[in-house]
Amino acid sequence: MSSEGTVTVLIEIHAKDGQEEDARHALLHAIETSTKPGLISSTEYEDTGDAGAFYAIQVWENVEAFHAHMEDAEENGMSEAIQVLRAHPRTAVLRTIG
Repeated sequence: MSSEGTVTVLIEIHAKDGQEEDARHALLHAIETSTKPGLISSTEYEDTGDAGAFYAIQVWENVEAFHAHMEDAEENGMSEAIQVLRAHPRTAVLRTIG
């Protein structure tokens, strides 16, 4: 996928039972403190029907900026943050249709 303009990314995480607050804090802390060249906006959500499910919807300048950020995150401590999660964060790069 080449850069053809902005992309929207959905990030989904699920906390281990009893780790919901830690997961919420880890998500918000990661969003607030890490360097994200190319990030235009990020909005975080929690699922009202699943206390352990959290989402972020991010808009990036291009897909390369998002992939560069993910490579940097993998190298710089994301493994510590995912210890409170049931599984590795799920990401989806989206484009509008219709």
